[in-house]
Amino acid sequence: MADVDGKATKTKAEKKAEAKKTAEKNAKKPAAKSPGFFKSTMTELKKVHWPDKEKVVKYTGVVFGIVIVLGAIIWALDTGFSAAIGLIMG
Repeated sequence: MADVDGKATKTKAEKKAEAKKTAEKNAKKPAAKSPGFFKSTMTELKKVHWPDKEKVVKYTGVVFGIVIVLGAIIWALDTGFSAAIGLIMG
């Protein structure tokens, strides 16, 4: 088929065949080698800057504190809204 510009366009069958060919080509690629993956993972983990015990304890306390405060706020709002809806609904 010729397009308005004179360029040939692909039919649906041609596009489908091309997509199938590409999928088959990609399916035949070998999977990543496990030993190389684990070796590179260990290498990258050695580069990580791990926090010391004091920082971990401090940050964990901060997270727990924020969770407790936000939990209390959500509980208070839920209780207030439930009471308000109870008054409205009678």
